[in-house]
Amino acid sequence: MWKIISFLIIILLFAPNMVLARLPNDSYAEQWGYKDAGVYEAWDKAIGSSDVVVAVIDNGFDTFHPDIYPNAWKNTDEIPDNGIDDDKNGYIDDAWGWDFSSRDANHDGILTDAETEGNNDPRPWVINRNNIDDDIHHGTLVAGIIGAVGDNNIAGAGINWKVKLMNLKVLEIAGSGGLSPLTRAIYYAVDNGANVINISLVGDVDTDEKQAVKYAYDKGVVVVAAAGNDRVALNLSPVYPVCADAGEAEDWILGVSAIGKDHYLAPFSNIGSSCIDITAPGMNVSSTMRYAPGYGLNKLYGDNWNG
Repeated sequence: MWKIISFLIIILLFAPNMVLARLPNDSYAEQWGYKDAGVYEAWDKAIGSSDVVVAVIDNGFDTFHPDIYPNAWKNTDEIPDNGIDDDKNGYIDDAWGWDFSSRDANHDGILTDAETEGNNDPRPWVINRNNIDDDIHHGTLVAGIIGAVGDNNIAGAGINWKVKLMNLKVLEIAGSGGLSPLTRAIYYAVDNGANVINISLVGDVDTDEKQAVKYAYDKGVVVVAAAGNDRVALNLSPVYPVCADAGEAEDWILGVSAIGKDHYLAPFSNIGSSCIDITAPGMNVSSTMRYAPGYGLNKLYGDNWNG
């Protein structure tokens, strides 16, 4: 008996480290992209920090989604809904971020100065929508991959279980809009404490936008941008902001293209070494979705997303 016990102890002492990866209790926490990117092994060492602020510049995410809300950034220097710019940053009541997109809020066919300036609700709007389409989920999908709360037994888990997600909306739900709101959003993110800026959209060149990316870089803020999904060669036909630093002596921005489970480039992904720095899983991705049951948006989480 003692020989058996001694033998087992020797095996345990000299066997390779076989500690199981740390996994949260969320039902949909496992997906191929996490496995291939080494996320499970990373969770053994760290699960994120609430001290890190990631600005999600997109078409808005669902701030009050049950799996996002605890990680949603809040401007604690602003008193909500008092009609006063308490922190003197130029935005009134921006407690939960800002909607920089121009929207005809009262549907009168006229854009007033106030509507052009934006508003303090950056969530994808669901009122007075004639149909439900996939685009409404885009920002919420991105936010969930970055930082859906982990180990709370709700839906899935973000790469960071703990983080602060700053909600900055620059496009309408259909993904349309100019680049001027994007420029303003980058400056807002930097000036209001973002450590990282994620931009999963592309457009034409804009000098002001390029200067905004450089501003973030000079302030030590990491800017990550998607390559785009148009199957074009960016060396020949650049898009922005991912190509904002093309030809510069320094790398201002981290450009990311997409691969599938087979580790081949996704068929829709743009290419181009002058703009793209790394690639990441971008097919059959699972994440949080815009949740509003009263308006037909009944799912907290979904899969088979590409981009």
